[in-house]
Amino acid sequence: MLCALLFLLLFVPKNVELARILGIFHEKSFSHQTLGTKLLFALASKNHDVTMLTTVAPKSPPNNFAVIKINLQGHATDSGGDLFQMYNYNVFQLLGTVNSIELQWTEAVLADTNVQQLLLANKTFDVVIMEQLGNHALKGFCHFYNAHCIMLSTMGSTYLTDEQMGNSYNPSYVPYRFLNYPPQMNFYQRLHNSFVILISSLYFHWVSLPQHNAIMQKYFPNAPSLNDLMYNVSLMLVNSHYSTSIPVANVPNVVEIGGFHIDPPKNLSHEIQKYLDSATDGAIYFSMGSILKSKLMDKQKIQNILNVFGKLKQKIVWKFEDDSVDLPMNVRIVKWVSQTDILAHPNVRAFVTHGGLLSTTEAIYFGIPIVGIPVFADQNFNIALAKHLGYGVSVPYSSLDEKTFGTALNMVLNNKTFKDIALQRSKIFHDQPMSPLDRAMFWIEHCIKHNGTSHLRSIALDLRWYQYSMLDIMLSLLFSISVISMIIWKLFKTLFRQKIFKIKKE
Repeated sequence: MLCALLFLLLFVPKNVELARILGIFHEKSFSHQTLGTKLLFALASKNHDVTMLTTVAPKSPPNNFAVIKINLQGHATDSGGDLFQMYNYNVFQLLGTVNSIELQWTEAVLADTNVQQLLLANKTFDVVIMEQLGNHALKGFCHFYNAHCIMLSTMGSTYLTDEQMGNSYNPSYVPYRFLNYPPQMNFYQRLHNSFVILISSLYFHWVSLPQHNAIMQKYFPNAPSLNDLMYNVSLMLVNSHYSTSIPVANVPNVVEIGGFHIDPPKNLSHEIQKYLDSATDGAIYFSMGSILKSKLMDKQKIQNILNVFGKLKQKIVWKFEDDSVDLPMNVRIVKWVSQTDILAHPNVRAFVTHGGLLSTTEAIYFGIPIVGIPVFADQNFNIALAKHLGYGVSVPYSSLDEKTFGTALNMVLNNKTFKDIALQRSKIFHDQPMSPLDRAMFWIEHCIKHNGTSHLRSIALDLRWYQYSMLDIMLSLLFSISVISMIIWKLFKTLFRQKIFKIKKE
Protein backbone atom coordinates (compact mmCIF):
# COMPACT_ATOMS: atom_id res chain seq x y z
CA MET A 1 0.00 0.00 0.00
CA LEU A 2 2.81 2.36 0.93
CA CYS A 3 4.65 1.53 -2.31
CA ALA A 4 1.54 2.29 -4.37
CA LEU A 5 1.12 5.65 -2.63
CA LEU A 6 4.79 6.46 -3.21
CA PHE A 7 4.41 5.58 -6.90
CA LEU A 8 1.45 7.93 -7.25
CA LEU A 9 3.33 10.76 -5.56
CA LEU A 10 6.41 10.32 -7.74
CA PHE A 11 5.10 9.41 -11.15
CA VAL A 12 1.56 10.73 -11.58
CA PRO A 13 1.65 14.20 -13.21
CA LYS A 14 0.64 17.01 -10.91
CA ASN A 15 -1.75 19.88 -11.55
CA VAL A 16 -3.31 18.06 -14.50
CA GLU A 17 -7.09 17.87 -14.25
CA LEU A 18 -8.55 14.90 -16.07
CA ALA A 19 -11.32 15.87 -18.46
CA ARG A 20 -14.19 14.27 -20.36
CA ILE A 21 -13.46 15.01 -24.01
CA LEU A 22 -15.71 14.63 -27.04
CA GLY A 23 -13.87 14.49 -30.38
CA ILE A 24 -15.82 14.96 -33.64
CA PHE A 25 -14.11 13.96 -36.90
CA HIS A 26 -16.66 13.38 -39.65
CA GLU A 27 -14.44 13.54 -42.77
CA LYS A 28 -13.83 9.90 -43.63
CA SER A 29 -10.65 10.33 -45.71
CA PHE A 30 -7.55 8.63 -44.32
CA SER A 31 -5.57 11.84 -43.86
CA HIS A 32 -8.26 13.63 -41.84
CA GLN A 33 -8.95 10.57 -39.71
CA THR A 34 -5.22 10.15 -39.06
CA LEU A 35 -5.02 13.64 -37.57
CA GLY A 36 -8.11 13.24 -35.40
CA THR A 37 -7.19 9.79 -34.12
CA LYS A 38 -3.60 10.79 -33.37
CA LEU A 39 -4.70 13.78 -31.30
CA LEU A 40 -7.42 11.95 -29.37
CA PHE A 41 -5.26 8.87 -28.72
CA ALA A 42 -2.60 11.15 -27.23
CA LEU A 43 -5.18 12.69 -24.90
CA ALA A 44 -6.36 9.23 -23.87
CA SER A 45 -2.74 8.27 -23.09
CA LYS A 46 -2.78 11.12 -20.56
CA ASN A 47 -5.74 9.43 -18.86
CA HIS A 48 -8.43 11.79 -20.13
CA ASP A 49 -11.80 10.15 -20.80
CA VAL A 50 -12.23 10.42 -24.58
CA THR A 51 -15.26 9.78 -26.78
CA MET A 52 -14.86 9.97 -30.54
CA LEU A 53 -17.61 10.60 -33.08
CA THR A 54 -16.21 9.28 -36.33
CA THR A 55 -17.08 7.75 -39.68
CA VAL A 56 -14.11 5.37 -39.44
CA ALA A 57 -13.58 3.50 -36.18
CA PRO A 58 -9.88 3.55 -35.20
CA LYS A 59 -8.01 0.32 -34.62
CA SER A 60 -7.03 -0.78 -31.09
CA PRO A 61 -8.40 2.15 -29.07
CA PRO A 62 -7.30 2.45 -25.41
CA ASN A 63 -9.60 1.38 -22.55
CA ASN A 64 -10.59 4.98 -21.76
CA PHE A 65 -11.54 5.64 -25.39
CA ALA A 66 -15.14 5.22 -26.59
CA VAL A 67 -16.03 5.19 -30.30
CA ILE A 68 -19.41 6.27 -31.65
CA LYS A 69 -19.74 5.39 -35.34
CA ILE A 70 -21.35 7.89 -37.72
CA ASN A 71 -22.88 6.60 -40.94
CA LEU A 72 -22.48 9.09 -43.80
CA GLN A 73 -24.10 7.50 -46.82
CA GLY A 74 -23.51 9.31 -50.09
CA HIS A 75 -20.40 11.04 -48.78
CA ALA A 76 -19.20 13.63 -51.29
CA THR A 77 -15.72 12.15 -51.63
CA ASP A 78 -16.85 8.56 -52.15
CA SER A 79 -16.77 8.83 -55.94
CA GLY A 80 -13.30 10.35 -56.12
CA GLY A 81 -13.50 10.75 -59.88
CA ASP A 82 -15.53 13.96 -59.80
CA LEU A 83 -12.77 15.68 -57.85
CA PHE A 84 -10.51 15.60 -60.92
CA GLN A 85 -13.02 17.90 -62.62
CA MET A 86 -12.67 20.59 -59.92
CA TYR A 87 -9.31 21.87 -61.11
CA ASN A 88 -10.95 24.29 -63.56
CA TYR A 89 -13.75 25.56 -61.27
CA ASN A 90 -13.99 29.32 -60.85
CA VAL A 91 -14.45 30.85 -57.40
CA PHE A 92 -18.26 30.91 -57.60
CA GLN A 93 -18.50 27.27 -58.68
CA LEU A 94 -16.04 26.27 -55.98
CA LEU A 95 -17.87 28.14 -53.21
CA GLY A 96 -21.23 26.69 -54.23
CA THR A 97 -19.95 23.12 -54.57
CA VAL A 98 -17.97 23.13 -51.33
CA ASN A 99 -20.81 24.74 -49.37
CA SER A 100 -23.30 22.16 -50.65
CA ILE A 101 -20.98 19.31 -49.62
CA GLU A 102 -20.37 20.82 -46.19
CA LEU A 103 -24.11 21.24 -45.52
CA GLN A 104 -24.69 17.60 -46.46
CA TRP A 105 -21.91 16.51 -44.09
CA THR A 106 -23.21 18.53 -41.18
CA GLU A 107 -26.86 17.54 -41.53
CA ALA A 108 -25.92 13.87 -41.92
CA VAL A 109 -23.82 13.95 -38.74
CA LEU A 110 -26.53 15.57 -36.62
CA ALA A 111 -29.29 13.33 -38.01
CA ASP A 112 -27.30 10.14 -37.39
CA THR A 113 -29.05 7.71 -35.05
CA ASN A 114 -26.02 7.13 -32.85
CA VAL A 115 -25.40 10.88 -32.52
CA GLN A 116 -29.03 11.44 -31.50
CA GLN A 117 -28.72 8.68 -28.89
CA LEU A 118 -25.63 10.39 -27.51
CA LEU A 119 -27.49 13.70 -27.22
CA LEU A 120 -30.35 11.99 -25.39
CA ALA A 121 -28.01 10.18 -23.02
CA ASN A 122 -27.26 11.86 -19.73
CA LYS A 123 -23.57 12.44 -20.53
CA THR A 124 -21.40 15.45 -19.85
CA PHE A 125 -18.23 16.69 -21.53
CA ASP A 126 -15.74 19.34 -20.47
CA VAL A 127 -14.15 19.82 -23.89
CA VAL A 128 -15.33 19.37 -27.47
CA ILE A 129 -12.60 19.00 -30.11
CA MET A 130 -13.60 19.03 -33.75
CA GLU A 131 -12.15 19.56 -37.17
CA GLN A 132 -12.48 23.00 -38.73
CA LEU A 133 -13.95 21.96 -42.07
CA GLY A 134 -17.29 23.44 -43.04
CA ASN A 135 -19.06 21.90 -40.04
CA HIS A 136 -20.00 25.17 -38.34
CA ALA A 137 -23.38 23.93 -37.09
CA LEU A 138 -21.56 21.28 -35.02
CA LYS A 139 -20.50 24.07 -32.67
CA GLY A 140 -23.93 23.43 -31.18
CA PHE A 141 -22.28 20.53 -29.32
CA CYS A 142 -20.12 23.02 -27.42
CA HIS A 143 -23.20 24.92 -26.26
CA PHE A 144 -25.22 21.76 -25.56
CA TYR A 145 -22.55 20.38 -23.21
CA ASN A 146 -21.42 23.80 -21.95
CA ALA A 147 -17.94 22.68 -22.97
CA HIS A 148 -14.81 24.47 -24.12
CA CYS A 149 -14.61 24.45 -27.91
CA ILE A 150 -11.26 23.49 -29.47
CA MET A 151 -10.87 23.42 -33.25
CA LEU A 152 -8.29 21.57 -35.34
CA SER A 153 -7.70 23.10 -38.77
CA THR A 154 -6.36 20.24 -40.86
CA MET A 155 -5.59 22.62 -43.76
CA GLY A 156 -3.55 25.03 -41.65
CA SER A 157 -4.52 28.65 -41.22
CA THR A 158 -7.35 30.01 -43.38
CA TYR A 159 -9.25 33.28 -43.45
CA LEU A 160 -12.08 31.57 -41.51
CA THR A 161 -9.84 30.26 -38.73
CA ASP A 162 -8.20 33.67 -38.43
CA GLU A 163 -11.52 35.52 -38.35
CA GLN A 164 -12.83 33.28 -35.57
CA MET A 165 -9.78 34.00 -33.41
CA GLY A 166 -9.23 37.69 -34.20
CA ASN A 167 -6.08 36.84 -36.11
CA SER A 168 -4.79 39.14 -38.83
CA TYR A 169 -5.33 37.91 -42.40
CA ASN A 170 -3.72 40.29 -44.85
CA PRO A 171 -4.53 39.54 -48.52
CA SER A 172 -1.47 41.50 -49.66
CA TYR A 173 0.85 38.63 -48.67
CA VAL A 174 -1.40 35.75 -47.50
CA PRO A 175 -2.86 33.97 -50.56
CA TYR A 176 -6.30 32.42 -50.45
CA ARG A 177 -5.95 28.68 -49.82
CA PHE A 178 -7.67 27.63 -53.04
CA LEU A 179 -5.47 29.77 -55.30
CA ASN A 180 -2.04 28.91 -56.67
CA TYR A 181 -0.37 32.20 -55.74
CA PRO A 182 2.97 32.50 -53.90
CA PRO A 183 3.34 34.85 -50.90
CA GLN A 184 5.11 37.45 -53.07
CA MET A 185 2.24 38.35 -55.39
CA ASN A 186 2.29 40.87 -58.21
CA PHE A 187 -0.33 43.62 -58.50
CA TYR A 188 -2.84 41.53 -60.43
CA GLN A 189 -2.45 38.56 -58.05
CA ARG A 190 -2.96 40.78 -54.99
CA LEU A 191 -6.01 42.33 -56.63
CA HIS A 192 -7.46 38.93 -57.54
CA ASN A 193 -6.55 37.48 -54.14
CA SER A 194 -8.30 40.36 -52.34
CA PHE A 195 -11.36 39.99 -54.58
CA VAL A 196 -11.63 36.23 -53.96
CA ILE A 197 -11.25 36.66 -50.19
CA LEU A 198 -13.90 39.40 -50.20
CA ILE A 199 -16.33 37.27 -52.24
CA SER A 200 -15.65 34.24 -50.01
CA SER A 201 -16.24 36.28 -46.86
CA LEU A 202 -19.50 37.76 -48.17
CA TYR A 203 -20.66 34.32 -49.32
CA PHE A 204 -19.85 32.83 -45.93
CA HIS A 205 -21.67 35.49 -43.90
CA TRP A 206 -24.68 35.97 -46.19
CA VAL A 207 -25.20 32.45 -47.56
CA SER A 208 -23.31 29.71 -45.74
CA LEU A 209 -23.54 30.87 -42.11
CA PRO A 210 -27.35 31.39 -42.16
CA GLN A 211 -27.78 27.91 -43.66
CA HIS A 212 -25.59 26.33 -40.98
CA ASN A 213 -27.41 28.32 -38.31
CA ALA A 214 -30.74 26.92 -39.52
CA ILE A 215 -29.37 23.37 -39.26
CA MET A 216 -27.96 24.03 -35.79
CA GLN A 217 -31.22 25.52 -34.51
CA LYS A 218 -33.06 22.46 -35.85
CA TYR A 219 -30.98 20.04 -33.77
CA PHE A 220 -30.08 22.38 -30.88
CA PRO A 221 -33.28 24.46 -30.51
CA ASN A 222 -32.11 26.40 -27.44
CA ALA A 223 -28.71 27.34 -28.80
CA PRO A 224 -27.81 31.00 -29.38
CA SER A 225 -27.17 32.25 -32.88
CA LEU A 226 -24.23 30.73 -34.71
CA ASN A 227 -23.04 34.31 -35.26
CA ASP A 228 -22.08 34.23 -31.56
CA LEU A 229 -20.92 30.61 -31.23
CA MET A 230 -18.57 30.98 -34.21
CA TYR A 231 -16.34 33.25 -32.14
CA ASN A 232 -16.59 31.33 -28.88
CA VAL A 233 -13.56 29.12 -29.60
CA SER A 234 -11.04 28.55 -26.81
CA LEU A 235 -8.22 27.16 -28.94
CA MET A 236 -7.43 26.86 -32.64
CA LEU A 237 -4.87 24.16 -33.43
CA VAL A 238 -3.55 24.65 -36.96
CA ASN A 239 -1.80 21.96 -38.96
CA SER A 240 1.09 24.15 -40.05
CA HIS A 241 4.64 25.16 -39.17
CA TYR A 242 6.74 28.09 -40.38
CA SER A 243 9.10 25.68 -42.14
CA THR A 244 6.27 24.49 -44.39
CA SER A 245 3.96 27.51 -44.56
CA ILE A 246 3.89 31.32 -44.58
CA PRO A 247 5.20 32.83 -41.32
CA VAL A 248 2.40 34.94 -39.83
CA ALA A 249 1.70 36.59 -36.48
CA ASN A 250 -0.72 34.46 -34.44
CA VAL A 251 -2.68 35.43 -31.35
CA PRO A 252 -1.74 33.22 -28.36
CA ASN A 253 -4.63 30.78 -28.68
CA VAL A 254 -3.80 29.97 -32.31
CA VAL A 255 -1.20 27.21 -32.00
CA GLU A 256 0.80 25.66 -34.86
CA ILE A 257 1.15 21.88 -34.52
CA GLY A 258 2.02 20.92 -38.10
CA GLY A 259 3.60 17.48 -38.43
CA PHE A 260 2.17 16.18 -35.15
CA HIS A 261 0.82 13.14 -36.98
CA ILE A 262 4.24 11.85 -38.13
CA ASP A 263 5.54 8.79 -36.31
CA PRO A 264 9.09 7.41 -36.51
CA PRO A 265 9.35 5.26 -39.67
CA LYS A 266 8.65 1.55 -39.38
CA ASN A 267 9.89 -1.37 -41.46
CA LEU A 268 8.49 -1.70 -44.96
CA SER A 269 7.22 -4.97 -46.34
CA HIS A 270 10.05 -7.28 -47.40
CA GLU A 271 9.11 -6.91 -51.10
CA ILE A 272 9.09 -3.07 -51.12
CA GLN A 273 12.18 -2.88 -48.92
CA LYS A 274 14.11 -5.13 -51.28
CA TYR A 275 12.86 -3.17 -54.31
CA LEU A 276 13.98 0.19 -52.89
CA ASP A 277 17.28 -1.20 -51.58
CA SER A 278 18.11 -2.29 -55.13
CA ALA A 279 17.44 1.20 -56.55
CA THR A 280 21.12 2.13 -56.95
CA ASP A 281 20.19 5.12 -59.16
CA GLY A 282 17.55 6.30 -56.73
CA ALA A 283 13.80 5.88 -56.42
CA ILE A 284 10.68 7.99 -56.90
CA TYR A 285 7.46 7.70 -54.91
CA PHE A 286 4.18 8.76 -56.54
CA SER A 287 0.88 9.13 -54.71
CA MET A 288 -2.22 11.25 -55.30
CA GLY A 289 -3.28 10.85 -51.68
CA SER A 290 -6.17 8.97 -50.08
CA ILE A 291 -9.14 10.85 -51.63
CA LEU A 292 -7.99 11.19 -55.23
CA LYS A 293 -7.77 7.85 -57.05
CA SER A 294 -4.94 7.63 -59.59
CA LYS A 295 -6.90 5.11 -61.66
CA LEU A 296 -9.59 7.76 -62.26
CA MET A 297 -7.17 10.19 -63.87
CA ASP A 298 -7.57 10.92 -67.57
CA LYS A 299 -6.25 7.86 -69.42
CA GLN A 300 -4.01 9.94 -71.67
CA LYS A 301 -2.47 11.64 -68.65
CA ILE A 302 -1.77 8.24 -67.09
CA GLN A 303 -0.06 7.15 -70.30
CA ASN A 304 1.97 10.40 -70.39
CA ILE A 305 3.18 9.74 -66.85
CA LEU A 306 4.13 6.14 -67.69
CA ASN A 307 5.99 7.29 -70.81
CA VAL A 308 8.09 9.65 -68.68
CA PHE A 309 8.74 7.00 -66.03
CA GLY A 310 9.83 4.48 -68.67
CA LYS A 311 12.64 6.80 -69.81
CA LEU A 312 14.15 7.16 -66.32
CA LYS A 313 16.86 5.07 -64.71
CA GLN A 314 15.25 5.46 -61.28
CA LYS A 315 12.81 2.92 -59.85
CA ILE A 316 9.27 4.11 -59.20
CA VAL A 317 6.72 3.10 -56.59
CA TRP A 318 3.25 4.33 -57.58
CA LYS A 319 0.25 4.10 -55.27
CA PHE A 320 -2.24 2.99 -57.89
CA GLU A 321 -5.58 1.27 -57.41
CA ASP A 322 -5.52 -0.86 -60.59
CA ASP A 323 -2.77 -3.44 -61.13
CA SER A 324 -3.92 -4.31 -64.68
CA VAL A 325 -2.06 -1.36 -66.22
CA ASP A 326 0.74 -2.12 -68.68
CA LEU A 327 3.82 -0.87 -66.81
CA PRO A 328 7.42 -0.07 -67.75
CA MET A 329 10.03 -2.36 -66.18
CA ASN A 330 11.07 0.23 -63.59
CA VAL A 331 7.56 0.92 -62.18
CA ARG A 332 6.04 -0.98 -59.27
CA ILE A 333 2.39 -0.51 -58.28
CA VAL A 334 1.15 -0.68 -54.68
CA LYS A 335 -2.49 -0.27 -53.72
CA TRP A 336 -1.61 1.01 -50.27
CA VAL A 337 1.62 1.63 -48.37
CA SER A 338 2.74 3.75 -45.44
CA GLN A 339 3.86 6.98 -47.09
CA THR A 340 6.18 8.07 -44.29
CA ASP A 341 7.94 4.70 -44.27
CA ILE A 342 8.70 4.99 -47.99
CA LEU A 343 9.79 8.65 -47.80
CA ALA A 344 12.18 7.69 -45.00
CA HIS A 345 14.08 5.29 -47.29
CA PRO A 346 17.49 6.78 -48.18
CA ASN A 347 17.18 5.91 -51.88
CA VAL A 348 14.04 8.01 -52.44
CA ARG A 349 15.10 11.09 -54.41
CA ALA A 350 11.77 12.65 -55.40
CA PHE A 351 8.12 12.60 -54.36
CA VAL A 352 5.39 13.11 -56.97
CA THR A 353 2.33 14.27 -55.03
CA HIS A 354 -1.10 15.87 -55.35
CA GLY A 355 0.05 18.48 -52.85
CA GLY A 356 -2.06 17.65 -49.80
CA LEU A 357 -0.81 19.37 -46.65
CA LEU A 358 0.11 16.10 -44.93
CA SER A 359 2.12 15.01 -47.97
CA THR A 360 4.03 18.29 -48.33
CA THR A 361 4.71 18.31 -44.58
CA GLU A 362 6.03 14.73 -44.71
CA ALA A 363 8.22 15.65 -47.69
CA ILE A 364 9.84 18.42 -45.63
CA TYR A 365 10.10 16.16 -42.57
CA PHE A 366 12.25 13.71 -44.55
CA GLY A 367 13.91 16.32 -46.79
CA ILE A 368 12.49 15.05 -50.10
CA PRO A 369 11.95 17.47 -53.04
CA ILE A 370 8.58 17.24 -54.77
CA VAL A 371 6.84 17.45 -58.13
CA GLY A 372 3.30 18.62 -57.44
CA ILE A 373 0.19 17.81 -59.48
CA PRO A 374 -2.44 19.92 -57.67
CA VAL A 375 -6.11 19.27 -58.41
CA PHE A 376 -8.41 20.97 -55.87
CA ALA A 377 -8.78 22.50 -52.39
CA ASP A 378 -5.53 23.73 -50.81
CA GLN A 379 -3.31 21.65 -53.10
CA ASN A 380 -2.63 24.57 -55.47
CA PHE A 381 -1.55 26.75 -52.56
CA ASN A 382 0.70 24.08 -51.04
CA ILE A 383 2.50 23.39 -54.32
CA ALA A 384 2.80 27.10 -55.17
CA LEU A 385 4.46 27.59 -51.77
CA ALA A 386 6.81 24.63 -52.35
CA LYS A 387 7.79 26.18 -55.68
CA HIS A 388 8.27 29.60 -54.06
CA LEU A 389 10.47 28.17 -51.30
CA GLY A 390 12.52 26.22 -53.85
CA TYR A 391 11.97 22.56 -52.95
CA GLY A 392 9.30 21.74 -55.53
CA VAL A 393 8.03 22.16 -59.09
CA SER A 394 4.37 22.52 -60.06
CA VAL A 395 2.64 20.68 -62.90
CA PRO A 396 -1.08 21.55 -62.56
CA TYR A 397 -3.38 18.71 -63.52
CA SER A 398 -4.89 20.83 -66.31
CA SER A 399 -1.50 21.19 -68.04
CA LEU A 400 -0.14 17.71 -67.32
CA ASP A 401 1.35 16.10 -70.43
CA GLU A 402 4.48 14.15 -71.25
CA LYS A 403 6.58 17.27 -71.85
CA THR A 404 5.57 19.28 -68.77
CA PHE A 405 5.76 16.28 -66.44
CA GLY A 406 9.07 15.05 -67.86
CA THR A 407 10.66 18.50 -67.65
CA ALA A 408 9.55 18.99 -64.05
CA LEU A 409 10.67 15.55 -62.88
CA ASN A 410 14.08 15.77 -64.55
CA MET A 411 14.55 19.23 -63.08
CA VAL A 412 14.01 17.94 -59.53
CA LEU A 413 16.15 14.83 -60.09
CA ASN A 414 19.09 16.58 -61.73
CA ASN A 415 19.24 19.94 -59.96
CA LYS A 416 20.83 19.46 -56.55
CA THR A 417 19.40 22.77 -55.30
CA PHE A 418 15.95 21.25 -54.79
CA LYS A 419 17.33 18.52 -52.52
CA ASP A 420 19.52 20.98 -50.60
CA ILE A 421 16.60 23.30 -49.88
CA ALA A 422 14.38 20.38 -48.84
CA LEU A 423 17.07 19.21 -46.40
CA GLN A 424 17.53 22.73 -45.03
CA ARG A 425 13.78 23.05 -44.49
CA SER A 426 13.83 19.66 -42.78
CA LYS A 427 16.48 20.88 -40.34
CA ILE A 428 14.34 23.93 -39.53
CA PHE A 429 11.30 21.73 -38.96
CA HIS A 430 13.14 19.42 -36.57
CA ASP A 431 14.69 22.31 -34.62
CA GLN A 432 11.81 22.80 -32.18
CA PRO A 433 11.84 23.11 -28.37
CA MET A 434 9.13 20.45 -28.08
CA SER A 435 7.40 18.08 -30.49
CA PRO A 436 4.24 19.34 -32.25
CA LEU A 437 2.16 16.67 -30.47
CA ASP A 438 3.53 17.68 -27.05
CA ARG A 439 2.73 21.30 -27.90
CA ALA A 440 -0.86 20.32 -28.72
CA MET A 441 -1.16 18.40 -25.45
CA PHE A 442 0.23 21.33 -23.46
CA TRP A 443 -2.26 23.85 -24.84
CA ILE A 444 -5.29 21.54 -24.60
CA GLU A 445 -4.46 20.80 -20.97
CA HIS A 446 -3.77 24.50 -20.42
CA CYS A 447 -7.35 25.14 -21.55
CA ILE A 448 -8.63 22.43 -19.21
CA LYS A 449 -6.63 23.58 -16.16
CA HIS A 450 -7.56 27.25 -16.48
CA ASN A 451 -11.24 26.73 -17.35
CA GLY A 452 -10.86 28.04 -20.86
CA THR A 453 -8.61 30.59 -22.50
CA SER A 454 -10.42 33.88 -21.95
CA HIS A 455 -7.04 35.29 -20.87
CA LEU A 456 -5.73 34.58 -24.39
CA ARG A 457 -8.77 35.87 -26.29
CA SER A 458 -8.13 38.72 -28.71
CA ILE A 459 -9.97 41.98 -27.98
CA ALA A 460 -10.47 42.22 -31.75
CA LEU A 461 -13.36 39.75 -31.37
CA ASP A 462 -15.32 42.36 -29.38
CA LEU A 463 -15.27 44.79 -32.31
CA ARG A 464 -17.82 45.01 -35.07
CA TRP A 465 -16.52 44.17 -38.53
CA TYR A 466 -16.52 47.84 -39.55
CA GLN A 467 -14.70 48.78 -36.34
CA TYR A 468 -12.07 46.07 -36.86
CA SER A 469 -11.54 47.31 -40.43
CA MET A 470 -11.48 50.92 -39.14
CA LEU A 471 -14.14 51.84 -41.67
CA ASP A 472 -15.89 54.03 -39.09
CA ILE A 473 -12.62 55.92 -38.48
CA MET A 474 -11.93 56.33 -42.18
CA LEU A 475 -15.50 57.45 -42.89
CA SER A 476 -15.33 59.88 -40.00
CA LEU A 477 -12.05 61.31 -41.30
CA LEU A 478 -13.44 61.47 -44.82
CA PHE A 479 -16.54 63.29 -43.56
CA SER A 480 -14.43 65.72 -41.52
CA ILE A 481 -12.13 66.43 -44.46
CA SER A 482 -15.15 66.95 -46.71
CA VAL A 483 -16.78 69.38 -44.26
CA ILE A 484 -13.57 71.35 -43.74
CA SER A 485 -12.94 71.44 -47.49
CA MET A 486 -16.47 72.70 -48.08
CA ILE A 487 -16.08 75.43 -45.45
CA ILE A 488 -12.78 76.54 -46.94
CA TRP A 489 -14.33 76.54 -50.40
CA LYS A 490 -17.31 78.61 -49.18
CA LEU A 491 -14.99 81.11 -47.48
CA PHE A 492 -12.83 81.32 -50.58
CA LYS A 493 -15.87 81.91 -52.80
CA THR A 494 -17.23 84.56 -50.41
CA LEU A 495 -13.92 86.40 -50.20
CA PHE A 496 -13.42 86.13 -53.95
CA ARG A 497 -16.89 87.54 -54.63
CA GLN A 498 -16.34 90.39 -52.19
CA LYS A 499 -13.06 91.20 -53.87
CA ILE A 500 -14.63 91.19 -57.36
CA PHE A 501 -17.54 93.32 -56.09
CA LYS A 502 -15.12 95.82 -54.57
CA ILE A 503 -13.10 96.03 -57.80
CA LYS A 504 -16.25 96.59 -59.84
CA LYS A 505 -17.48 99.25 -57.40
CA GLU A 506 -14.20 101.11 -57.60
